Amino acid sequence: MPPKGKLQIGSNIGIDKEQAYRDRISDLQKSQVREVPLVLIDEITNVRSTYDEVSIRQLAASIEKQGLLQPVILSEIGTRYGIQAGHRRVLAFKLLERETIPALVKPSPEVLAEIQLIENIQREDLSPADLEIAVNALVARHGSQEAVAEILMKSKQWVSNVIAASGAREALGTVLEEHGVKSSLPSGHLRDIASLPAGDRVKAAKEALSNGGGKRAFRKAAEKAKEKRSSSASKKKPRRLFTLSLTAQKEPDEAVTLTPEVQGELSPKVKSSFEAFCRDVRAHLSSDADATN
Repeated sequence: MPPKGKLQIGSNIGIDKEQAYRDRISDLQKSQVREVPLVLIDEITNVRSTYDEVSIRQLAASIEKQGLLQPVILSEIGTRYGIQAGHRRVLAFKLLERETIPALVKPSPEVLAEIQLIENIQREDLSPADLEIAVNALVARHGSQEAVAEILMKSKQWVSNVIAASGAREALGTVLEEHGVKSSLPSGHLRDIASLPAGDRVKAAKEALSNGGGKRAFRKAAEKAKEKRSSSASKKKPRRLFTLSLTAQKEPDEAVTLTPEVQGELSPKVKSSFEAFCRDVRAHLSSDADATN
């Protein structure tokens, strides 16, 4: 048996899962000092609406001589930044025509929400439905399942399964609600029927829920639906759409006549192609006759 708390998938084998989560959360919570372009910094409502120009010039002269003794504090606002502390220092840097300013950047609300999500996943505090919503939101934010798998210290297959279950839960909302399991039914149960066509998925869900709603019931219902569809497909016979024929006949006077025959209905495109083919054959036979003469 693998030691408790260890990851056992892919390249994460042997990594302490709880420690990895703690490290990830610590990284997200850290406020990092970085050089931030002044053009990306916006004012946040401040009690002070005006600043003394002389004092700003004096501060700029001090910064020019001694450097910035303390970074400003910014908060992330999308792709821009708002000033939490250091309005005068920002104005002084602008007066000095600097391009960037050292800043302590606080996590954005999105990052804080990500921290909360990671903590909840680690403690398993989320319902299956809430977990699926959160994972979908992370994929939308980070752009790929691979990125989210890395953030959550999960496999890509795990993320893919959660997203598939989310789609099935949404499609089966009424059925699940009737049985009182719309939010609580485990994602793994839904994953088994997620790939079925819509009609088969509903039937499989109803059958599984009527048989106890356990993991085995969902898997069995999914397998039954797939076998039924496979058997039905193998029993279907090919259906004739149309028959085309072209008869070429040489007359006593050496003239060649063509007699096209059509059985069934042709689409305009097929009809046009067949007529073009007949013209090409007629032209070919005529050129052969001329060459013989």
